[in-house]
Amino acid sequence: MGKQKQKDRGYLTATEWRTEGGGFKDKSHLPFKRLPFHCCAITFTPFEDPACTADGTVYDITNIVPYVQKFKKHPVSGEALQLKDIVQLHFHKNADNGYHDPILHKVFTESTHIVAIRTSGNVYAWEAVEELNIKPRFMKDLLTDQSFTRKDIIHIQDPMNLEGRNLSKFDHGRNLSKFDHVKNDRQLVSAEEQAAQQADPVNSLKHVSEDTKRVMAKLNSADSATAFEEGGGGARAVAHRILAEAKAVASQKPKAEGPDPRLQPPEPASKDAVFKPGASTWNTDDPKQQHYAPGHGKKKKKWQQGEPEEEAGSLVPAGPKKEVPKPYMSDAKFVTSEFRTTGAASRSFTSTAVNVVTRNERQKVRVERNPTKKGYMRLHTNLGDLNLELHCDLAPRTCENFFVLSEGGYYTNTIFHRSIKNFMIQGGDPTGTGTGGESIYGPTFKDELDSRLTHSGRGVMSMANSGPATNGSQFFILYKSARHLDYKHSVFGKVVGGFDVLTAMERVSVNGDDRPEQEIKITGASVFVNPYKEMEEEERKKAEAERKQAEKEAGPLDTEEEGVGNWFSNPAGASNTASAVNGSGVGKYLSSLPKKSNTQLATESAPDIPAAPAVKKQKVKQTGYGNFDAW
Repeated sequence: MGKQKQKDRGYLTATEWRTEGGGFKDKSHLPFKRLPFHCCAITFTPFEDPACTADGTVYDITNIVPYVQKFKKHPVSGEALQLKDIVQLHFHKNADNGYHDPILHKVFTESTHIVAIRTSGNVYAWEAVEELNIKPRFMKDLLTDQSFTRKDIIHIQDPMNLEGRNLSKFDHGRNLSKFDHVKNDRQLVSAEEQAAQQADPVNSLKHVSEDTKRVMAKLNSADSATAFEEGGGGARAVAHRILAEAKAVASQKPKAEGPDPRLQPPEPASKDAVFKPGASTWNTDDPKQQHYAPGHGKKKKKWQQGEPEEEAGSLVPAGPKKEVPKPYMSDAKFVTSEFRTTGAASRSFTSTAVNVVTRNERQKVRVERNPTKKGYMRLHTNLGDLNLELHCDLAPRTCENFFVLSEGGYYTNTIFHRSIKNFMIQGGDPTGTGTGGESIYGPTFKDELDSRLTHSGRGVMSMANSGPATNGSQFFILYKSARHLDYKHSVFGKVVGGFDVLTAMERVSVNGDDRPEQEIKITGASVFVNPYKEMEEEERKKAEAERKQAEKEAGPLDTEEEGVGNWFSNPAGASNTASAVNGSGVGKYLSSLPKKSNTQLATESAPDIPAAPAVKKQKVKQTGYGNFDAW
């Protein structure tokens, strides 16, 4: 059986005393600690204005800029470091004042994989960059649309690689040799300067911030005059200015002058087409509102109620209503439905206010064109052109409405009256207020909802409405995904070109009503592929071919000269023609003769010849198995 070990000893072993008792414990096996992502690696305190280096170490800009300017080295690794290698970061906070991802709205924790984009400085969660940039190969910043490469992704915090932020490298109690500025005793303030500061009477003030002490020390000095001339002082302003100058020198690019280049439209790809006047659009806010001209109102409540504003003056009524273009099938065709009835008998049976009807008639259904391909067009604006792809195969009525209104000049000279950053931009109302207009089918038309058409991705186009089945003509373009709008608004297209123009639209500042302060106007439209007109052309060619085929089958009418010789071979047929031509006469009685075919006439004219006896076919005796070809 073997000897069994007994653990009910009356004493503790050295291992038990060391691990479970009060004995010596090896400090190398202490629980792992790391520096939080929101703390500076120099002062170990939460940062206010973050910046980082290429290895992902985060600092406060007021600490890293003077350190690099003085020592020219990396505070952690000790390698050479220049100011141009420092990346200023842009963290985003939620309503609870916590750092979070601006795209996924995911709160950053110690277990979140956090990355930054070098070109823009924006900070995201790794899931957002991986799903929206790397996998679809769309290497542009999700907020600013700036291009970047895989090397520009800086990993600030990686839960799978925690050694980069091991607190043992920064702990002042141990392992100080691993920290370069601690190992070499590099301090921003020397011992002499510290002694001078302690001797300064300003330092004797208690409960005074460092900024207040710095301001009091610099009063009435040459540095204060210089700072005033340069636009302000303070450690943060100085650090920002020094970092900007270093980057400008490194890039060797002159400073831009004039208006903001981000709001300047790119060169137009083609000239705008000339269109006939269009029509007004649908009210997506409140159908009971009056129409007012654009550009009035700063606060939403006053603007909606029609109250005058301080800067706008009196409201101006909108112009006359434009005529709505007609659909492509203006001469509508109706056919009898095989599945629907008018329901008149049912109504008369359940209501006394309806006349009695005992028979349900079949309902007349309008014939509509349903394309099987996509449509393509270009929307011209004063900021540039947007190339659009319309889902005519999935939302035929909505796309036909957009095509007709665009080609008929419906959207020409209309503005985008509503823009919300990180959400969408809305337009299509000639009054500029979002309160008027109708579709080509009437005031409204039904929604076209499809599971294959969702509000996912930048540039998705969808119809604006004020409830179910209230689509008119106003539409909006998404700046980012909005899945909460699925199955509420009809998606009918997307932007496939001109995303730089869409970015310029998003950067235009807005007022309190989400109304762009800089006018964004639609100047025209150019259609490249219109499936509805292609189907109309095919129907026209098919009708023409059927007409020609019917004329060919009917054959040409016999003339009088051609019918002269027909009397000898077919007197009855010729007499009908003759009687019809001559009216009354002797020939009219020939019509009573029976018609004879050419075979009968040939038989009557041939002499009687006795027929030969039929030859009886003899059977051939087969031998063997025969032929199997017929199997």
